[in-house]
Amino acid sequence: MREVAEYFARVETPYTLALEFGDVPVAVRTNHAEVQSRLRRYFSPFVTNGVRDGRTEVTLLHGSVEPRGCFLDLERGSGKRVKEAIQEVPGGRLILKRSTGVLMGLEPGYAYAQGDLLTNLNQAVNLINAGYAKALLRRGHVLFHASAVTRDGRAAVLAGAPGAGKSSSALHLVEDGFRFLSNDRVLAQAGPGRVEALGYPKQPRVNPGTLVRHPRLAALLTPEDRNSLAMLSPEELWLLERKCDVDLDAIYGSGTVELSGSMKCFILLKWRLKSGAFAVRRLRPPEALLELPLYYKDLGAFDLDRPSTALGTASTLSSYAAILDQVDTFEVSGGVDFPSLVSLVGKELTK
Repeated sequence: MREVAEYFARVETPYTLALEFGDVPVAVRTNHAEVQSRLRRYFSPFVTNGVRDGRTEVTLLHGSVEPRGCFLDLERGSGKRVKEAIQEVPGGRLILKRSTGVLMGLEPGYAYAQGDLLTNLNQAVNLINAGYAKALLRRGHVLFHASAVTRDGRAAVLAGAPGAGKSSSALHLVEDGFRFLSNDRVLAQAGPGRVEALGYPKQPRVNPGTLVRHPRLAALLTPEDRNSLAMLSPEELWLLERKCDVDLDAIYGSGTVELSGSMKCFILLKWRLKSGAFAVRRLRPPEALLELPLYYKDLGAFDLDRPSTALGTASTLSSYAAILDQVDTFEVSGGVDFPSLVSLVGKELTK
């Protein structure tokens, strides 16, 4: 019996969507045709005709919801706004999104969401991706807070503090002919002679300052936005936080997004605007491991195998160390210089 399901409305879910991310199958069921249609467009490269055994089941219910019981806010520290509250229940966990009122539920192999999903479709996307990521974490992969690109199956992973330009860097590389692996999350696992890097099946969310610098992406902006952004300084453009999704396959052509690769280099972006000449320093694996807080990521409340209130510290240090032992790691400092970064990545992926 699925106990968490009892906290959600008992309605028919006749609209189904079969997805396959690499070899990870996910079955989505919903009560609303528009939810199905929009998710089909969003995940179009990964839609299949049938779902294999061993799938994660995601049930999405569009409609009002009245959460029951007592929820505990998850504090984020440093004065950040609370995003989620949780309630541990028999068989799993409930998660309430404070800003939207969407209720989510988790139990092994199953996930649920109920609320205004048409307005908050990104939360349905995130729930689907959390199920995909959890399947890979069970296999021994670890999460990097990073973007990534590939060329001929070889991957470069780019990490940095928030605002370091991970997404902008990946898009500059795509403009130069690289394929896009992931925008903000990379799952990696070391194996004999190879580190597997897998991306999140999620469209990059970029700010207007990034869009306006790329001719093909600038078409996503209204003429009014383009004119107003043209009046801003590079520093002001860099700090903009109003983001939108970008369908890279639609803009750059089918096959631009490639969800897997063999990780060859890892680049830590420590550059800043107007901070002198672009500089590159190779890091030894122990040095790179000391930078773990910069790129460590976990699923937080969406991982049933860790306490919902656990601190975001790495319990799989040896897994990260094994990855760093097999890849070349570089620290990029000085001023932001996208052409020099493109040159560095190109050289490393053609070794």
